[in-house]
Amino acid sequence: MTALLGTAASAGAQVTVDLHALDALPGAKPAQAEPHGRRAQAKPPHRVATEKPQQPASGPDKGTVAPAPAVATTQPAAPPATTPASPAPPPATLPTAAPPTIALAPVAPPQPTEAAPPPPPISDSAATAATSTSTGLRVTFGAGQADLSPSSAAAIKQLVEAAPPGPNTSFNVVAYAAGTPEDPSTARRLSLSRALAVRSALMADGISSTRIFVRALGAASGDEPPDRVDLAVLGGNASAADAGAKSQAR
Repeated sequence: MTALLGTAASAGAQVTVDLHALDALPGAKPAQAEPHGRRAQAKPPHRVATEKPQQPASGPDKGTVAPAPAVATTQPAAPPATTPASPAPPPATLPTAAPPTIALAPVAPPQPTEAAPPPPPISDSAATAATSTSTGLRVTFGAGQADLSPSSAAAIKQLVEAAPPGPNTSFNVVAYAAGTPEDPSTARRLSLSRALAVRSALMADGISSTRIFVRALGAASGDEPPDRVDLAVLGGNASAADAGAKSQAR
């Protein structure tokens, strides 16, 4: 059985073609004669290769040819990029004792600064005079004037120097001006200008503005001279209201 299968496989794999058989066909051209004395050499028949069928294994002596495994054409995946490992952090060190106490020096609060007071309005032509009273000074002005004369400014300075020292001493300024009932605002404004003039003289002599109390009463001068300023020195237990009441009573 094995011999028959081998013979059949050889017969099916080879095909012989005779080219001289074409000359016997009707209408075919006769082949040219070979030259004399020359033996025509027969050309070997062409062999057409045919695919040889794969024979199954028929016995233990015949081995089977396994098909070649398919070759993978895909490229292997590149390995993932590896980042260099970062160094391990150093171990934490814990304090073994309490931190020392830091002593900070106390910071003094800033002291309030007072702006420089404006200079008092002093004029050589001012008809202003200052006379002493039981509580301080009375400064009289010329009609319609609000400036201080040099002599009245000097009298205010002497009053400040003779006053009791200390923060409890204050000064009460009450100003008046001549006017009419029909126009009270003009007398009020003029009396305020005179009070501010005396206040500026006190501040120029070193008295803080918080220790000066100003009142402008206009034409409410009573029986006293209408164009005047009554300056009173208040002690530690006196009040500005008491000094103002005394000034209005005179």
